[in-house]
Amino acid sequence: MHRFASRLGQSIAVAAALGLATATTAAAHECYNASRSEQGNLKAGTHSNTWVTLVVADLIAEEVDAGLYDAETGECIIDAYEESGGRASFTIKVVGGKDGVLAGGVTNQEVLSNGKGIDHVFAAYGEAIIGAYVGCGVEF
Repeated sequence: MHRFASRLGQSIAVAAALGLATATTAAAHECYNASRSEQGNLKAGTHSNTWVTLVVADLIAEEVDAGLYDAETGECIIDAYEESGGRASFTIKVVGGKDGVLAGGVTNQEVLSNGKGIDHVFAAYGEAIIGAYVGCGVEF
């Protein structure tokens, strides 16, 4: 798995393949507040020990620096991801609510990717993330 996917996966405690996560209940480590402003994300991601901000371009740059693919492929991935409507960054919850689960009681999985309130990263953007890599010729 590439560094972007694995680092995001580590941060949000997802060990399974990205596509499998879209059907699961949102655990605390897979949740972000889709309704929060960029300024709110910045404050939460830098002034809280329960939220962390991951910048997609920075993670792609780390993969290029690690030699996983060249800079041209990295640019392709970023462009493809942005064109698909992907967010530039995610401020994700790393410490959950009751029993470590922020949205564990959610039974309607559609609300975890509707762009309102707490959403599940991979339910909302998993296809965009995988599609960007695959579309640029990166094999998993």
